[in-house]
Amino acid sequence: MKPHQSAKQPTHQQMTLVQLSDLHLTGSIGKSPSYQSTLQALEVIVKLQPQLILLTGDLVNDGNSDAYNWLFLQLKNTGIAHFAIAGNHDVTHEIGTGLPYHQRLHLPLTADTRLLDCHRLAFDGINWQILLLNSSLAGCTHGALSQDTLAWLQSSLAQHPMPAIIALHHHPQAVGSAWIDAYMLSNHRAFWQIIEQHPHVHTIVCGHVHQVHQLHPLKNHRVQLLSCPSTDRQFLPFAHDFAIDKTASAGFRVIHIDNTSRLVSYIKSLDN
Repeated sequence: MKPHQSAKQPTHQQMTLVQLSDLHLTGSIGKSPSYQSTLQALEVIVKLQPQLILLTGDLVNDGNSDAYNWLFLQLKNTGIAHFAIAGNHDVTHEIGTGLPYHQRLHLPLTADTRLLDCHRLAFDGINWQILLLNSSLAGCTHGALSQDTLAWLQSSLAQHPMPAIIALHHHPQAVGSAWIDAYMLSNHRAFWQIIEQHPHVHTIVCGHVHQVHQLHPLKNHRVQLLSCPSTDRQFLPFAHDFAIDKTASAGFRVIHIDNTSRLVSYIKSLDN
């Protein structure tokens, strides 16, 4: 585990980062729709010229090492610093996708070594930090943070009282879709108990839900929870059972931060 790493120095004490999530690369490498939408997203991102791309899991659907190699080559070719964490699909091979969700078989996979856990990013010239956590469990759809990860989070926040963004794959707060909320972060209470102790935690970003949300889970804390769309397909919001949203656009989240502790974000659609 790497406790600290510097990214490209931002300019004018401002920084732009992109959250890219739930690519679900599958099929013919470089050619199938999931690959094409990823290439489209990266093309748009390069034009935005962010300092950082943050990938929040479910990068590859079936653990294909060639798919990861393809993805990280495309990321390298952007010339933009990039960091990635695992989602459930990165450590779980799902079989029977034509079946109802609860009837599918889930087999454990070993995570690609380029997917990070307990990883802290700090930056020259800007007073922010980003903490990357692995919430994925091999062979499972739901998530959890290990005791070691929770301890690392507590220690890192205590040692570095600067504005913080925390990234993980699984949502630690229900989003109102019963079927996906059954597969959220299972030890979310332990997670929020840590966050409550640290008022400098500004934003949590997650993937997994294939929906756009901005939530404020704690009554006495400013922290917000942001999710972003998938670059692949979107899930219907507030649905009891698994359903695809055929009207929502693929996309990603753009986040601007500066040295006044200000954070502004928006969703960039791939349809415009």
